[in-house]
Amino acid sequence: MKRTTGRWAGFAQALGYALAGLHYALRTQRNFRIQLAAAAGIAVLTIWLRLAALEAAVVALAMFMVLAAELINTGVEAIVDMLVEQHHHRLAQLAKDIAAAAVVISVVGAILAGGLVLGPPLALRLGVTPDRAIWLAWAGALVVVIGGALGLVGLLRRPATGERTDAGPHAKAGAGTPRG
Repeated sequence: MKRTTGRWAGFAQALGYALAGLHYALRTQRNFRIQLAAAAGIAVLTIWLRLAALEAAVVALAMFMVLAAELINTGVEAIVDMLVEQHHHRLAQLAKDIAAAAVVISVVGAILAGGLVLGPPLALRLGVTPDRAIWLAWAGALVVVIGGALGLVGLLRRPATGERTDAGPHAKAGAGTPRG
């Protein structure tokens, strides 16, 4: 890899690498394109609702957090796939699963933030009374939080990737219990 000299030349080279990665994601990653389309729709909604600058900034940060998480997930998948081309390893799958989980967490956070910020002004535009609009936003947030909590409880009840769950006669003592 050829290194360039000078402050701006190095920046330009780094920006070129970033744009190449963005180009790759746009061309090959369906989920990234879906998330980008959703972000564009939310941006139009934000402008239509004429949100205050701070509210618009919260919405923008939530959208970009999701897009960044998806790009990181894509990078993790690419490097793991390269490293384990011939010999699959459970830790490789675990790394990919955790990176994908980061995307899911960022999406849930964005939905929560977006609902609380966009919900009341959208409800007002649709003719809902101010008190009811705020109540609906908080009710939606509560539904997301409760749904997330129930999902986590469900995850805790199932074995982790690669974890033994059998307690047959040949199982080692403590093999079915997670180590922490």
